[in-house]
Amino acid sequence: MKKFFVLPFFLILFLCLCSIPKSYAKEASIDTKVKNGHFILKVNEKGDKYKFFKNGEPVYEGSSSKVSGDISMVGDKYKIGIFQNDKLKKVVTLNVPNDLQQETPNSFEGSYAEDLMAYQIQKGHLNIVADTESVELSWDELPDKDGIYEVYRDDQKIGETKNREFTDNNVKSGERYNYSIQVRIDPSLPEQKEIEKKIQELGSNLSEEEKSEIMSVEGSLSAVVDLPENKESYLESKDSILDDVTNNDNFSVQGKLPKDNMKGWDYKTFIPYKSVADPKPEFKKTYLKGDNRGFSDTSNKIRTQALVNTQFHSPTSITLYKKVGQSARCSDPDCKKVIARKTASSAGIKLYINSKKSDYLHWTVTHAVGIPFADYYPKIDYSYNVILTKGMASISGKHDKAPNHEFYLSAPSASKSTTIYRYAVKSKDDFWNLWFWAPKKSWKTELF
Repeated sequence: MKKFFVLPFFLILFLCLCSIPKSYAKEASIDTKVKNGHFILKVNEKGDKYKFFKNGEPVYEGSSSKVSGDISMVGDKYKIGIFQNDKLKKVVTLNVPNDLQQETPNSFEGSYAEDLMAYQIQKGHLNIVADTESVELSWDELPDKDGIYEVYRDDQKIGETKNREFTDNNVKSGERYNYSIQVRIDPSLPEQKEIEKKIQELGSNLSEEEKSEIMSVEGSLSAVVDLPENKESYLESKDSILDDVTNNDNFSVQGKLPKDNMKGWDYKTFIPYKSVADPKPEFKKTYLKGDNRGFSDTSNKIRTQALVNTQFHSPTSITLYKKVGQSARCSDPDCKKVIARKTASSAGIKLYINSKKSDYLHWTVTHAVGIPFADYYPKIDYSYNVILTKGMASISGKHDKAPNHEFYLSAPSASKSTTIYRYAVKSKDDFWNLWFWAPKKSWKTELF
């Protein structure tokens, strides 16, 4: 039975008392201070004129290198032009998240360590300051076993640090990157003993390293960023990940809706191998057929798919389309001889609409779908929550550490999908995670 409870009051109080207004080192290209929904931006690079754009709209032009004001409900994207002798010297972009409490789930499930990780990830932000040559990252404090934050770009590790800041100088103007900070902690000793007991009951011969991986409480904090171009046309455009340029003649085929109005949020699970050992065969050694593929936003080889289509207007809507792939049980690892085929019910994939307005959408998807050959098989569980405005999206979730998970954002106007989140199992043995009440991984991605 799943347990649902709110983090203890003393823990929330402790985290609130320990939080510090976001402020970054003076040597950064831009100093950012955020407190109680109010911000101050100060550009440190010298110029004789500055132009500030907020979510594609001009907010200031003049000799001052500093602006201040209130932040939108979820956050804002700023483009800043630095001019010298009436010529554009540099374009800098940054995200400014709102530090006030957002509409996020206030109940959790799992162990104390798992709930602590989920809470910190949900409330955290990965802050981005980017120009044509570098990306400066800074983030809120996160729980981590050894205090070393691992930094990833597009699923590849690019560094690690004990500080809460990192600069990537190996970037190209005009490219899109997905940055993430990866952390992990151990569950409590009683929780470790419970997992160890379950491993022994199932007769698994996992190594100590594999047991450590199963017990690990993992988290990732991410942001997707478009590197700017040093052009006034880019500075003054409304181009962003969520807001494509449109005009009255630029319509999609479906219902003649503006292209920037339609979004598809596609979450899929799949088994990357040709097959995996059946974790609990009834009579003898058997195998479950896999999808035998890598990450792909277009593949239809899936275990499950939850596609949410959204529109802000014409009409305002949030709609779920769900699909479950057929499962096959085989007598050989190549699955040349199939013993049984069956498709699990999609009833465990559910959509909850929290808010549906013409400028603000908020929804939650939950997922609990099992292997359909017997009731004793564990279900694959995940959930995610999206807060969406026309200029920003905050997406957070939790999932089992098997099988692979992938989440993409697409739009009729976009030439390709944007990767929101990906998770890959490390080996075929990771599918034992589903049996051991292993902690779920918590994650968050912000799009500006």
